[in-house]
Amino acid sequence: MAYRKILVPLTGAVRDAHVLAAAFEVAKAFGSHVAGVFVRPDPSEVLPYLGEGVSAGVVQEIMDASRASANRAAAAARATLDEAARKAGAATFDIAQAGTGVGVSFHVRDGLSEDVVAQEARLSDLVVFDTPADAKDVTTRAMLESALLNGRKPLLLVPHKPSKIVGAKAAIGWDGGAAAAHAVSAAIPLLSRAEAIEILNVTSGPLDVMQMDRLRDYLRLQGLTAAEHGINPGSQGTATALIDGAMRAGAGLLVIGGYGHSRLREFVLGGVTRHVFANVTMPILMAH
Repeated sequence: MAYRKILVPLTGAVRDAHVLAAAFEVAKAFGSHVAGVFVRPDPSEVLPYLGEGVSAGVVQEIMDASRASANRAAAAARATLDEAARKAGAATFDIAQAGTGVGVSFHVRDGLSEDVVAQEARLSDLVVFDTPADAKDVTTRAMLESALLNGRKPLLLVPHKPSKIVGAKAAIGWDGGAAAAHAVSAAIPLLSRAEAIEILNVTSGPLDVMQMDRLRDYLRLQGLTAAEHGINPGSQGTATALIDGAMRAGAGLLVIGGYGHSRLREFVLGGVTRHVFANVTMPILMAH
C-alpha cells in the first residue's frame, strides 16, 4: 500500500511552498505523483453581492480585475510548484503519462473551490494542506473541510515550520470509532516507516482493553508494533490531553479521526477536531 497520487490544492500565496515541500517529502518516499490544482473562481459569482444600481461598466471592471487577479495567482502557484518539483527531482508530466518515480502535474480548474477540491480528492490517495492554525484565509479552511467531509480521503495537515514526516515517531489518537479506524488504515504507509508508534486513549474511566487489543492486532497484521497509554484528561478535556500526550511522547506525526460526530454537533460541543485544528503544531494525518 502506498500513496500513488497526492493532491495539493494551491492558492498562489506564500503558503504553497511549505505545503508542497511536505507533499514532495512523502512523494519521494513512496514514488508518488504530486498533482497541484489551482481553482480559478468564476467572477460572475460575486455579482449578487454587488447590489442593485451598479452600472454595467463597473460590473465589467470588477469581473476583469477578478480574472486578472486569479490568473496572476495561478501563475504564481505554477511557478512555486515547478520550483518545488525541481528541488525534489520530480519529472513534470501529465498523469496520463505517469510511469515510475516521482512525478508532478498542474491543473487549473474553474468553479467553487470547495466543490472542485472535493471532486479531485475522491480520486486521490492523500490531500495535503496547511494545519488550520496556519491557514488564515476562509477559502483554504473551506477547501480543507470539504476535502475531508465530501472528498472522503485522508488529509495530511502540515505546519508552516518544517517538520519531518516520513520516519517520525507517530502517535495515534484512538477511541475505537469509525473515523479513528479510517485514519489508522489510511496512515499505514506512514506508520510502516515510523520510528515508533504510540497509541493514546484519552478516557476518564478504565482503559478499554478490548478496543486497544483490536487496534494492536490490526497493526500486528501490518507487521507493526505499538506501545499504548491511557490518559486521564482530568480538567483538561479530551483534545488538550491528546495533544499534550502526543507531545510528551515525542511524536512528530499525530494520526486522528476527524469529525467523529456530525460537523454540527462538533461545532456545538466545541469538539475535539476543532480544538486540534486550532492548537496542534505538528503534522496531522486525519480521516473522516
